[in-house]
Amino acid sequence: MIRIVIITHVYDGFRERNFLLRSLAGYWLDAGHDVHLVAGLDNWPDADVAIMHVDLSLVPGAYSAAAKRYPVVVNGAAVDVRKRLVSRNLVTRNDGWTGPVIVKTDLNYGGLPEKQAAECFRRDGKPADLPPGPVVATTRPYPIFSAASAVPAEVWANPGLVVERFLPEQDERGYCVRAWVFCGDCERCTRYRGTDPIVKSATIVAHEPAPVPEAMRAERERLGFDYGKFDFVVGDGQAILLDANRTPSAPPSSPEIEASNARLATGIERLARK
Repeated sequence: MIRIVIITHVYDGFRERNFLLRSLAGYWLDAGHDVHLVAGLDNWPDADVAIMHVDLSLVPGAYSAAAKRYPVVVNGAAVDVRKRLVSRNLVTRNDGWTGPVIVKTDLNYGGLPEKQAAECFRRDGKPADLPPGPVVATTRPYPIFSAASAVPAEVWANPGLVVERFLPEQDERGYCVRAWVFCGDCERCTRYRGTDPIVKSATIVAHEPAPVPEAMRAERERLGFDYGKFDFVVGDGQAILLDANRTPSAPPSSPEIEASNARLATGIERLARK
């Protein structure tokens, strides 16, 4: 039996949200493991493995410091997934890139987790443990421009936004994005095809298994991930990381997905021995 504690932010609402880790935790319980969930910094139980599942782009230092009590901390090194760290394709105003660009928030998932947490801190009259500076969040699709010269001046002046090279994966059947999900040494990788340049669940028309490029494994090592999901594309034989997510959502359930999740869940056993 492995004693597992899932560490979440005080305002994450883990039990009400569709996180992939909720599915994996069910398989851990079925396997006889002991699983505890904590929200915030109080009442952390003893455990063999702690999983850092704070749904913020930058894990607050108090959570990382407190987690040092555990012998193994899954994603203990993956504390920062802001775009300025994750992306290798950032564009500056005068760097010579002449192709299309896309504007994103520096914070992951459009900055929405930070926006929600900030609102909760204000509501409760508590000091926020968020990154310094204003929270820039959006629910709109990220805008694409034909060139960096077309990006508005206010974007360049906003430290909460980044500009990246727009490098879609495309073939004669449409646009593609690949998702690599992993838990320790267990993984699945899927190539999704959609009808729009930015492939989202609403526009996906087909999917198929895909290999994991060595470049993505190197990125996982660079960012310190034990568990999570990487979105990437492949163009001209080069794999390009788009997004690194420590707290991925669960895909729609199906017998295929549940069988895959059951395999993913077994990765915790090797992580516990790392």
